[in-house]
Amino acid sequence: MAKSGGHALATAALCVSVLVVVAVLGAVAGFASPVIALVAVLAAPCGLVLTYDLLRRREDAAEERRLLARERDHVRRTVDFVADPDLTEEERLVVIDSFVPWLGVRADRAVLTERLVLVRELPPPARALLERARRAVTSVYASLAMRHRMLDGLANEVVLPRQIWEIAVLLRTQASLQEEQDRARHGLVTPELEAVLEPQQEALRRSLAAVTSRVESLERYARRVQEADAALRAREALDNNHKYRALLARTHDQDAVRALEAQGEALEETLARSVREAVEAGRTLAL
Repeated sequence: MAKSGGHALATAALCVSVLVVVAVLGAVAGFASPVIALVAVLAAPCGLVLTYDLLRRREDAAEERRLLARERDHVRRTVDFVADPDLTEEERLVVIDSFVPWLGVRADRAVLTERLVLVRELPPPARALLERARRAVTSVYASLAMRHRMLDGLANEVVLPRQIWEIAVLLRTQASLQEEQDRARHGLVTPELEAVLEPQQEALRRSLAAVTSRVESLERYARRVQEADAALRAREALDNNHKYRALLARTHDQDAVRALEAQGEALEETLARSVREAVEAGRTLAL
């Protein structure tokens, strides 16, 4: 694209130079009409060249945009990271573009390091815990209750991404501190060193327990949502009860008909209760 732009500028400069020289010579010689004709003859190919260069530059720019879009899509599919949900769209693109080698913007990612967690840099136990949290959130997003807008919008759109981000940051911090602990224990561990390290290790254990508890809360919320989904599916199946009532009526089984009607009334309450419990579980995540 830069080469095409430089070629266009060179062509334009050449055309202008030729026209200026011809005009000056014509003015000196006093042959206005022949000069005008000559200028017109020379201007035509110059105009064609400039038009070609302009179109070429536009094609190059469009191709570069298509290539960048493909590269960004590849990064989204292959690079597993958790980003701060408060990042702007422009900042998110900076993060994604930093993984595209030919753009040469890796330095820009360093500015956003504290707002990005690369999953591959976490130790396996931390990755497993993060995956549990993400799986729970994904199941909520894929739920029938979510599609029917029956859940708390704040919990789903704000709290859940924030929970995943905070869990990822805590896991990264814990991993870094655990590496410090391991380095400190490399070699002879004296009672004095143990006296320093043991409280720190206890702090790590307590922090890990707290993060695990947060993940379990997400899983409980996801479970409540799944229960609400089951009630919704039951409600959808209930809509077909009239077919079965008609069938039983034709077989003169009135007791079974009344049982279906009673089942429908009970199910309505079950559905309402399941949705209430799912919404309440989501709200507790924000506390």
